[in-house]
Amino acid sequence: MTGRNADGGWGYYKGKASRIEPTCWARLALGAAHDETQVRDAAAWLSQRQQPSGWLVENSEWPINIAFNALAAFTLLAHRDQVAEDVRNRLLAAVVASKGTAAPPSDNMRQDNSLQGWSWIDATFSWVEPTCWGLLALKRWGQTLGSDPGVRPGGQTRGSDPGVRPQGLTPALARIAEAERLLIDRSCRPGGWNFGNATVMQQDLRAYAPTTALGLLAMQDRRGEDAVVRGLRALETLWTEEISATSLGLSLICFDVYGQPLDHLAARLAAHAEHAVTFGNHHGIAVALFALASVSQPHAFRL
Repeated sequence: MTGRNADGGWGYYKGKASRIEPTCWARLALGAAHDETQVRDAAAWLSQRQQPSGWLVENSEWPINIAFNALAAFTLLAHRDQVAEDVRNRLLAAVVASKGTAAPPSDNMRQDNSLQGWSWIDATFSWVEPTCWGLLALKRWGQTLGSDPGVRPGGQTRGSDPGVRPQGLTPALARIAEAERLLIDRSCRPGGWNFGNATVMQQDLRAYAPTTALGLLAMQDRRGEDAVVRGLRALETLWTEEISATSLGLSLICFDVYGQPLDHLAARLAAHAEHAVTFGNHHGIAVALFALASVSQPHAFRL
């Protein structure tokens, strides 16, 4: 994957400053392609962005992007030997401590506004995409805590009732349980997820392919949930309507994890990825490369 900046990171487009999101996806894609040199460079760039608080920032004058910090935590849990454990642990601690703000009930929304997932920036309401990345980071972390892939943070095994909080429940496990409830609560009526709410002003909002794919990936260990069943069915149509390298790539990763047919989607993504290359869209290229290289292989999104 070409287009890396001299500092070791990637921008969204060729010639643009390095940013957290495209650098994370470049690292994931290069790891899938077994390009260890550039994987180390990307990991080093991410590590160098860390502040004493544990958060990663590209510019000290900007607010912390909580969603992409959670993506970075998820990313740094792959190829764990290429980043200092202290860097990873401080970032994970910041992610666990972060919560979207709770709000009182509203007649305009049918959702439970008291549920707290993750927000885009501090002291704001929870959104679907940040909550998905927070869940993926903490579940991936739990997967690395023991040889049993079913172990969650705190040592609890999967399959327990997420509504029950046993004695000794760790903060990470509590965050997972509440965030799962938020995604179930925010599921759109026909299935899938919008970027924020499922309804506004008593009107049902539509789901989108990228957020639905991320929601399904974050909830892959809850496959019996009605929200997951409906979401998977909705994505079968949504991906055909939203044609971008990112949308198709996330959909392909999701269907691969869920064992759904892939050939038609993979062919569409491979063809569309050429457009991303033409326009120098590093983020789209990286998502597409990871998706295509990882089909039927062990990879970071298999929890």
